[in-house]
Amino acid sequence: MERSMAPADPNAFDLAYHMERFYRDGFTLVRGALGEAFADEYRAAFEREFAETPQDGYGENLRTKMFERGELFLRMIDRPQAVAFAEAVLGRNCHMFSNNGLYTTPGTGIDAWHVDEDLFFPIPEGAELDPRIPMPCFMFSVMYYLQDVTEDMGPTQLVPGSHRSGRHPASPTETPSYKGQGPVSILAKKGDMLIFNGQTWHRGAKNMSGSVRMVQQVTYGRRWVSQRFYPFVNYVMPPSVLEAAKDNPRLLRLLGCHPRGPYG
Repeated sequence: MERSMAPADPNAFDLAYHMERFYRDGFTLVRGALGEAFADEYRAAFEREFAETPQDGYGENLRTKMFERGELFLRMIDRPQAVAFAEAVLGRNCHMFSNNGLYTTPGTGIDAWHVDEDLFFPIPEGAELDPRIPMPCFMFSVMYYLQDVTEDMGPTQLVPGSHRSGRHPASPTETPSYKGQGPVSILAKKGDMLIFNGQTWHRGAKNMSGSVRMVQQVTYGRRWVSQRFYPFVNYVMPPSVLEAAKDNPRLLRLLGCHPRGPYG
């Protein structure tokens, strides 16, 4: 099943529209967030990175810390629509805490149903969050699609509303449903941007086509959510990254350059 999630004018970014759907469904799709020419330029650079032997130990289908790989990749974390959404949902002092490239080759996919990292707001079986209360959101991911995605390419699939369940999917392999609603396939077009709460039950279905599915992911978190840059406490951001961002205060903040806070 595919759900229509775009406002009447695909060239306009209606923040209120997408926030309402994000809080209701746990995700929202923004059509045409990347211009066609930029999406093609980015895809060419993206493919070059995946042609190189991986250095981060994650294998052929994943590249981490994409912002380290050049200014084109660095600027992707500062896209105006995504940052406006992040500041509205996570606060104006939010930052980027993960930046991965996903290169899903035929026959592969992150196809187990899951929530990302952990369950952040557990709700006991039989209890429900009051409908007047939005599910707290501490982080979310943005997925930029670098080519059209067809059903056989293993689209991103999510179960609407499941972020409000406060539970893990019952099984990683059985098709889940929440309040009678089964999964929605995101049949994205090149340049589309999916914003989703990682607490929403989701998966990347197995790629059964003969083509590679290429997605650039940027994850944003609240100020107090620690950034996920391996090797974590020993990570040192390359000086070249900070130099490239030095004239952009917002980009520096998204990279984690914050003023002092209540804990230090």
